Amino acid sequence: MKRQIVLACLAMAFFTVQAQTNFREISFDQAVAAAKSEGKLVFIDVMTSWCGPCKMMARDVFPQKKVGDFMNEKFVCLKIDAEKGEGVQIAKTYKVTAYPTFLLLNHDKSEVARMVGGKQPDGFIAEMERLLDPNSTPEKMKERYDGGERSADLIKKYAGYLTDKAFDSRSGRDELLAEARKVVADYYAGLPAAERLNADNMFVYREYTQSTEDEAARFMMDNIKKFPADVKEEINKIVGNLFQRDVYSVLSGSMKATSESMDAFKKNIKKMGLGNDGSYDNCVKLMEAYAGDGDHYLQLCRSLFTKISETGQAGLLEGLSAKFGSGDEATRKKASRFIREQLLDMDTNMLYTALMNIMALEGNRH
Repeated sequence: MKRQIVLACLAMAFFTVQAQTNFREISFDQAVAAAKSEGKLVFIDVMTSWCGPCKMMARDVFPQKKVGDFMNEKFVCLKIDAEKGEGVQIAKTYKVTAYPTFLLLNHDKSEVARMVGGKQPDGFIAEMERLLDPNSTPEKMKERYDGGERSADLIKKYAGYLTDKAFDSRSGRDELLAEARKVVADYYAGLPAAERLNADNMFVYREYTQSTEDEAARFMMDNIKKFPADVKEEINKIVGNLFQRDVYSVLSGSMKATSESMDAFKKNIKKMGLGNDGSYDNCVKLMEAYAGDGDHYLQLCRSLFTKISETGQAGLLEGLSAKFGSGDEATRKKASRFIREQLLDMDTNMLYTALMNIMALEGNRH
Protein backbone atom coordinates (compact mmCIF):
# COMPACT_ATOMS: atom_id res chain seq x y z
CA MET A 1 0.00 0.00 0.00
CA LYS A 2 2.81 2.41 0.91
CA ARG A 3 4.51 1.63 -2.37
CA GLN A 4 1.31 2.48 -4.29
CA ILE A 5 0.99 5.79 -2.44
CA VAL A 6 4.60 6.67 -3.22
CA LEU A 7 4.10 5.81 -6.89
CA ALA A 8 0.91 7.86 -7.01
CA CYS A 9 2.71 10.85 -5.50
CA LEU A 10 5.55 10.51 -7.98
CA ALA A 11 3.08 10.31 -10.83
CA MET A 12 1.33 13.45 -9.61
CA ALA A 13 4.64 15.23 -9.29
CA PHE A 14 5.60 14.13 -12.79
CA PHE A 15 2.41 15.44 -14.36
CA THR A 16 2.69 18.67 -12.38
CA VAL A 17 6.13 19.20 -13.84
CA GLN A 18 4.84 18.32 -17.30
CA ALA A 19 1.85 20.68 -17.07
CA GLN A 20 3.98 23.61 -18.16
CA THR A 21 1.33 26.13 -19.20
CA ASN A 22 0.13 27.77 -16.00
CA PHE A 23 -3.66 27.95 -16.20
CA ARG A 24 -4.58 29.80 -13.02
CA GLU A 25 -7.61 28.87 -10.97
CA ILE A 26 -8.85 32.43 -10.52
CA SER A 27 -11.81 34.47 -11.78
CA PHE A 28 -11.81 36.52 -14.97
CA ASP A 29 -11.60 39.81 -13.02
CA GLN A 30 -8.72 38.45 -10.95
CA ALA A 31 -6.92 37.39 -14.13
CA VAL A 32 -7.30 40.88 -15.59
CA ALA A 33 -5.92 42.43 -12.39
CA ALA A 34 -3.01 39.98 -12.33
CA ALA A 35 -2.20 40.67 -15.98
CA LYS A 36 -2.14 44.41 -15.33
CA SER A 37 0.11 43.95 -12.31
CA GLU A 38 2.50 41.63 -14.14
CA GLY A 39 2.57 43.56 -17.42
CA LYS A 40 1.03 40.71 -19.42
CA LEU A 41 -2.03 40.03 -21.55
CA VAL A 42 -4.88 37.73 -20.56
CA PHE A 43 -5.12 34.44 -22.48
CA ILE A 44 -8.40 32.51 -22.25
CA ASP A 45 -8.81 28.99 -23.56
CA VAL A 46 -12.57 28.85 -24.20
CA MET A 47 -13.38 25.14 -24.36
CA THR A 48 -16.11 22.58 -23.67
CA SER A 49 -16.03 19.17 -22.03
CA TRP A 50 -17.07 17.41 -25.25
CA CYS A 51 -14.69 19.16 -27.69
CA GLY A 52 -12.10 16.79 -29.20
CA PRO A 53 -9.58 19.47 -30.31
CA CYS A 54 -9.88 21.05 -26.83
CA LYS A 55 -8.83 17.76 -25.26
CA MET A 56 -5.98 17.39 -27.76
CA MET A 57 -4.63 20.83 -26.85
CA ALA A 58 -4.87 20.05 -23.12
CA ARG A 59 -3.18 16.68 -23.57
CA ASP A 60 -0.55 17.27 -26.27
CA VAL A 61 0.18 20.99 -26.59
CA PHE A 62 -0.19 23.01 -23.38
CA PRO A 63 1.86 20.51 -21.29
CA GLN A 64 4.91 20.93 -23.55
CA LYS A 65 7.73 22.92 -21.99
CA LYS A 66 8.35 25.12 -25.02
CA VAL A 67 4.67 26.07 -25.13
CA GLY A 68 4.56 26.70 -21.38
CA ASP A 69 7.71 28.82 -21.44
CA PHE A 70 6.24 30.96 -24.21
CA MET A 71 2.77 31.30 -22.66
CA ASN A 72 3.80 31.94 -19.05
CA GLU A 73 6.16 34.73 -20.05
CA LYS A 74 3.51 36.67 -21.96
CA PHE A 75 0.11 35.81 -20.48
CA VAL A 76 -2.00 35.23 -17.43
CA CYS A 77 -3.75 32.10 -18.62
CA LEU A 78 -7.31 30.97 -17.89
CA LYS A 79 -9.18 27.88 -19.03
CA ILE A 80 -12.96 28.29 -19.00
CA ASP A 81 -15.81 25.98 -19.97
CA ALA A 82 -18.19 27.89 -22.25
CA GLU A 83 -21.13 25.95 -20.81
CA LYS A 84 -20.43 26.41 -17.10
CA GLY A 85 -20.11 29.22 -14.56
CA GLU A 86 -18.80 32.57 -15.76
CA GLY A 87 -17.65 30.86 -18.94
CA VAL A 88 -21.20 31.13 -20.30
CA GLN A 89 -21.12 34.93 -20.10
CA ILE A 90 -17.54 35.17 -21.39
CA ALA A 91 -18.44 33.09 -24.45
CA LYS A 92 -21.49 35.29 -25.03
CA THR A 93 -19.62 38.57 -24.55
CA TYR A 94 -16.87 37.66 -27.01
CA LYS A 95 -19.24 35.89 -29.44
CA VAL A 96 -17.45 32.55 -29.26
CA THR A 97 -19.15 30.03 -31.54
CA ALA A 98 -16.46 27.39 -32.12
CA TYR A 99 -14.16 25.46 -29.81
CA PRO A 100 -11.50 25.80 -28.79
CA THR A 101 -11.33 29.58 -29.20
CA PHE A 102 -8.27 31.27 -27.72
CA LEU A 103 -8.83 34.90 -26.70
CA LEU A 104 -6.03 37.44 -26.18
CA LEU A 105 -7.30 40.35 -24.10
CA ASN A 106 -6.01 43.69 -22.82
CA HIS A 107 -6.26 44.97 -19.22
CA ASP A 108 -9.53 46.73 -20.14
CA LYS A 109 -10.93 43.38 -21.35
CA SER A 110 -10.83 44.51 -24.99
CA GLU A 111 -9.93 41.84 -27.50
CA VAL A 112 -6.44 42.00 -29.00
CA ALA A 113 -6.79 38.90 -31.18
CA ARG A 114 -8.20 35.40 -31.25
CA MET A 115 -7.31 32.00 -32.63
CA VAL A 116 -9.80 29.26 -33.39
CA GLY A 117 -9.13 25.51 -33.47
CA GLY A 118 -6.46 23.10 -32.30
CA LYS A 119 -2.88 23.21 -33.53
CA GLN A 120 0.37 21.34 -33.04
CA PRO A 121 2.91 22.96 -30.66
CA ASP A 122 5.12 24.66 -33.26
CA GLY A 123 2.15 25.89 -35.24
CA PHE A 124 0.47 27.19 -32.09
CA ILE A 125 3.53 29.17 -31.00
CA ALA A 126 4.06 30.53 -34.52
CA GLU A 127 0.45 31.73 -34.73
CA MET A 128 0.61 33.30 -31.28
CA GLU A 129 3.78 35.16 -32.27
CA ARG A 130 2.04 36.42 -35.39
CA LEU A 131 -0.97 37.65 -33.42
CA LEU A 132 1.31 39.57 -31.05
CA ASP A 133 3.46 41.19 -33.76
CA PRO A 134 2.14 44.53 -35.15
CA ASN A 135 4.15 43.92 -38.32
CA SER A 136 2.30 40.65 -38.83
CA THR A 137 -1.26 41.84 -39.19
CA PRO A 138 -2.90 40.37 -42.32
CA GLU A 139 -2.76 43.75 -44.08
CA LYS A 140 0.89 44.37 -43.16
CA MET A 141 1.98 40.86 -44.19
CA LYS A 142 0.28 41.17 -47.57
CA GLU A 143 1.89 44.56 -48.08
CA ARG A 144 5.32 43.14 -47.23
CA TYR A 145 4.79 40.08 -49.45
CA ASP A 146 3.49 42.09 -52.42
CA GLY A 147 6.46 44.41 -51.94
CA GLY A 148 8.84 41.53 -52.60
CA GLU A 149 9.98 40.52 -49.10
CA ARG A 150 10.79 36.81 -48.97
CA SER A 151 12.20 36.25 -45.48
CA ALA A 152 11.60 32.89 -43.82
CA ASP A 153 9.81 34.63 -40.96
CA LEU A 154 7.33 36.41 -43.25
CA ILE A 155 6.62 33.35 -45.40
CA LYS A 156 6.04 31.18 -42.34
CA LYS A 157 3.65 33.69 -40.75
CA TYR A 158 1.85 34.70 -43.95
CA ALA A 159 1.25 31.13 -45.11
CA GLY A 160 0.18 30.19 -41.60
CA TYR A 161 -2.32 33.04 -41.57
CA LEU A 162 -3.78 32.00 -44.94
CA THR A 163 -4.06 28.40 -43.76
CA ASP A 164 -5.79 29.38 -40.51
CA LYS A 165 -8.13 31.70 -42.41
CA ALA A 166 -8.99 28.83 -44.75
CA PHE A 167 -10.05 26.55 -41.92
CA ASP A 168 -11.98 29.35 -40.21
CA SER A 169 -13.86 30.25 -43.42
CA ARG A 170 -17.19 28.84 -44.50
CA SER A 171 -16.38 29.52 -48.16
CA GLY A 172 -13.26 29.89 -50.26
CA ARG A 173 -11.35 27.31 -48.20
CA ASP A 174 -9.74 25.53 -51.16
CA GLU A 175 -8.63 28.80 -52.74
CA LEU A 176 -7.01 30.02 -49.52
CA LEU A 177 -5.22 26.70 -48.95
CA ALA A 178 -3.97 26.74 -52.54
CA GLU A 179 -2.71 30.30 -52.05
CA ALA A 180 -0.87 29.32 -48.84
CA ARG A 181 0.79 26.36 -50.57
CA LYS A 182 1.78 28.53 -53.54
CA VAL A 183 3.35 31.14 -51.24
CA VAL A 184 5.49 28.41 -49.65
CA ALA A 185 6.22 26.55 -52.90
CA ASP A 186 7.36 29.72 -54.71
CA TYR A 187 9.54 30.69 -51.77
CA TYR A 188 11.10 27.23 -51.52
CA ALA A 189 11.72 27.02 -55.29
CA GLY A 190 13.77 30.20 -55.08
CA LEU A 191 15.98 29.04 -52.21
CA PRO A 192 19.59 28.03 -52.94
CA ALA A 193 20.36 24.46 -51.80
CA ALA A 194 22.48 25.68 -48.89
CA GLU A 195 19.61 27.76 -47.47
CA ARG A 196 17.19 24.84 -47.75
CA LEU A 197 19.26 23.19 -45.02
CA ASN A 198 18.82 26.08 -42.58
CA ALA A 199 16.79 25.62 -39.41
CA ASP A 200 14.79 28.76 -40.31
CA ASN A 201 13.27 26.83 -43.20
CA MET A 202 12.25 23.75 -41.23
CA PHE A 203 8.65 24.99 -41.32
CA VAL A 204 8.50 24.01 -45.01
CA TYR A 205 9.26 20.39 -44.16
CA ARG A 206 7.19 20.29 -40.97
CA GLU A 207 4.01 21.91 -42.22
CA TYR A 208 3.88 22.05 -46.02
CA THR A 209 5.47 18.85 -47.32
CA GLN A 210 2.62 16.45 -47.98
CA SER A 211 4.00 13.67 -50.17
CA THR A 212 7.23 11.88 -51.01
CA GLU A 213 6.73 13.31 -54.51
CA ASP A 214 6.98 16.93 -53.33
CA GLU A 215 10.11 18.88 -54.25
CA ALA A 216 10.93 19.43 -50.58
CA ALA A 217 10.61 15.70 -49.84
CA ARG A 218 12.93 14.78 -52.70
CA PHE A 219 15.43 17.33 -51.43
CA MET A 220 15.31 15.88 -47.92
CA MET A 221 15.92 12.37 -49.21
CA ASP A 222 18.75 13.44 -51.51
CA ASN A 223 20.49 15.58 -48.89
CA ILE A 224 19.68 13.84 -45.61
CA LYS A 225 23.34 13.72 -44.56
CA LYS A 226 23.86 17.45 -45.17
CA PHE A 227 21.30 18.72 -42.68
CA PRO A 228 22.69 20.11 -39.39
CA ALA A 229 22.98 17.55 -36.61
CA ASP A 230 20.37 19.28 -34.45
CA VAL A 231 17.61 18.82 -37.07
CA LYS A 232 18.71 15.58 -38.71
CA GLU A 233 16.66 13.40 -36.38
CA GLU A 234 13.54 15.45 -37.06
CA ILE A 235 14.15 15.32 -40.83
CA ASN A 236 14.36 11.53 -40.64
CA LYS A 237 11.09 11.47 -38.71
CA ILE A 238 9.36 13.74 -41.24
CA VAL A 239 10.49 11.55 -44.13
CA GLY A 240 9.28 8.44 -42.32
CA ASN A 241 5.90 10.08 -41.76
CA LEU A 242 5.68 10.95 -45.46
CA PHE A 243 6.19 7.31 -46.40
CA GLN A 244 3.50 6.32 -43.92
CA ARG A 245 1.22 8.92 -45.49
CA ASP A 246 1.80 7.31 -48.89
CA VAL A 247 0.87 3.93 -47.38
CA TYR A 248 -2.32 5.45 -46.00
CA SER A 249 -3.16 7.18 -49.30
CA VAL A 250 -2.84 4.01 -51.36
CA LEU A 251 -4.61 1.70 -48.91
CA SER A 252 -7.44 4.22 -48.38
CA GLY A 253 -7.99 4.40 -52.14
CA SER A 254 -7.22 8.13 -52.36
CA MET A 255 -4.06 7.57 -54.39
CA LYS A 256 -3.62 5.02 -57.17
CA ALA A 257 -0.50 2.88 -57.02
CA THR A 258 1.14 2.20 -60.38
CA SER A 259 4.06 -0.12 -61.05
CA GLU A 260 6.24 2.96 -61.53
CA SER A 261 5.14 4.63 -58.29
CA MET A 262 5.59 1.41 -56.32
CA ASP A 263 9.07 0.91 -57.77
CA ALA A 264 9.96 4.47 -56.70
CA PHE A 265 8.40 3.89 -53.26
CA LYS A 266 10.46 0.73 -52.65
CA LYS A 267 13.62 2.32 -54.02
CA ASN A 268 13.28 5.37 -51.75
CA ILE A 269 12.52 3.28 -48.68
CA LYS A 270 15.69 1.31 -49.30
CA LYS A 271 17.62 4.52 -49.95
CA MET A 272 16.50 5.96 -46.61
CA GLY A 273 17.17 2.72 -44.74
CA LEU A 274 13.56 2.56 -43.55
CA GLY A 275 12.78 -0.91 -44.82
CA ASN A 276 15.88 -2.70 -43.56
CA ASP A 277 13.91 -4.31 -40.73
CA GLY A 278 11.16 -5.52 -43.06
CA SER A 279 8.61 -3.17 -41.47
CA TYR A 280 7.36 -2.01 -44.88
CA ASP A 281 7.21 -5.41 -46.58
CA ASN A 282 3.62 -6.15 -45.62
CA CYS A 283 2.48 -2.62 -46.45
CA VAL A 284 3.99 -2.98 -49.91
CA LYS A 285 2.18 -6.31 -50.49
CA LEU A 286 -1.14 -4.71 -49.60
CA MET A 287 -0.47 -1.56 -51.62
CA GLU A 288 0.35 -3.60 -54.72
CA ALA A 289 -2.73 -5.79 -54.25
CA TYR A 290 -5.25 -3.04 -53.49
CA ALA A 291 -6.41 -2.48 -57.08
CA GLY A 292 -6.52 -6.20 -57.89
CA ASP A 293 -8.88 -9.08 -57.16
CA GLY A 294 -11.14 -8.38 -54.17
CA ASP A 295 -11.10 -11.87 -52.66
CA HIS A 296 -7.31 -12.05 -52.84
CA TYR A 297 -7.04 -8.60 -51.27
CA LEU A 298 -9.32 -9.55 -48.36
CA GLN A 299 -7.24 -12.69 -47.76
CA LEU A 300 -4.14 -10.52 -47.55
CA CYS A 301 -5.94 -8.13 -45.20
CA ARG A 302 -6.77 -11.01 -42.85
CA SER A 303 -3.22 -12.28 -42.74
CA LEU A 304 -1.41 -8.93 -42.61
CA PHE A 305 -3.67 -6.42 -40.81
CA THR A 306 -2.04 -6.84 -37.40
CA LYS A 307 1.44 -6.78 -38.96
CA ILE A 308 1.33 -3.26 -40.40
CA SER A 309 1.56 0.18 -38.79
CA GLU A 310 -1.45 1.92 -37.23
CA THR A 311 -1.38 4.42 -40.08
CA GLY A 312 -1.53 1.56 -42.54
CA GLN A 313 -4.37 -0.06 -40.61
CA ALA A 314 -6.39 3.15 -40.66
CA GLY A 315 -5.85 3.49 -44.40
CA LEU A 316 -6.78 -0.14 -44.98
CA LEU A 317 -10.08 0.27 -43.10
CA GLU A 318 -10.91 3.44 -45.01
CA GLY A 319 -10.08 1.74 -48.29
CA LEU A 320 -12.43 -1.20 -47.79
CA SER A 321 -15.53 0.94 -48.17
CA ALA A 322 -13.95 2.69 -51.16
CA LYS A 323 -13.01 -0.62 -52.83
CA PHE A 324 -16.08 -2.70 -52.00
CA GLY A 325 -18.79 -0.11 -51.30
CA SER A 326 -20.20 -0.18 -54.83
CA GLY A 327 -20.19 -3.98 -55.03
CA ASP A 328 -23.11 -6.35 -54.57
CA GLU A 329 -24.45 -7.18 -51.10
CA ALA A 330 -22.41 -10.38 -50.76
CA THR A 331 -19.18 -8.52 -51.58
CA ARG A 332 -19.95 -5.72 -49.14
CA LYS A 333 -20.75 -8.26 -46.42
CA LYS A 334 -17.37 -9.94 -46.87
CA ALA A 335 -15.56 -6.63 -46.40
CA SER A 336 -17.75 -5.64 -43.45
CA ARG A 337 -17.26 -9.03 -41.81
CA PHE A 338 -13.50 -8.60 -41.97
CA ILE A 339 -13.73 -5.24 -40.18
CA ARG A 340 -16.03 -6.68 -37.51
CA GLU A 341 -13.49 -9.45 -36.85
CA GLN A 342 -10.90 -6.81 -35.85
CA LEU A 343 -13.06 -4.74 -33.48
CA LEU A 344 -12.11 -6.35 -30.17
CA ASP A 345 -8.44 -5.41 -30.47
CA MET A 346 -8.92 -1.77 -31.55
CA ASP A 347 -8.31 1.41 -29.57
CA THR A 348 -10.93 4.16 -29.52
CA ASN A 349 -9.63 6.12 -32.53
CA MET A 350 -9.31 3.05 -34.72
CA LEU A 351 -12.69 1.80 -33.53
CA TYR A 352 -14.33 5.00 -34.75
CA THR A 353 -12.75 4.56 -38.20
CA ALA A 354 -13.86 0.93 -38.31
CA LEU A 355 -17.45 1.71 -37.35
CA MET A 356 -17.74 4.47 -39.94
CA ASN A 357 -16.65 2.07 -42.65
CA ILE A 358 -18.93 -0.70 -41.42
CA MET A 359 -21.80 1.79 -41.72
CA ALA A 360 -20.68 2.74 -45.23
CA LEU A 361 -20.62 -0.93 -46.27
CA GLU A 362 -23.82 -1.99 -44.49
CA GLY A 363 -25.89 1.18 -44.73
CA ASN A 364 -28.34 1.35 -41.83
CA ARG A 365 -28.23 -2.37 -41.17
CA HIS A 366 -26.78 -3.56 -37.84
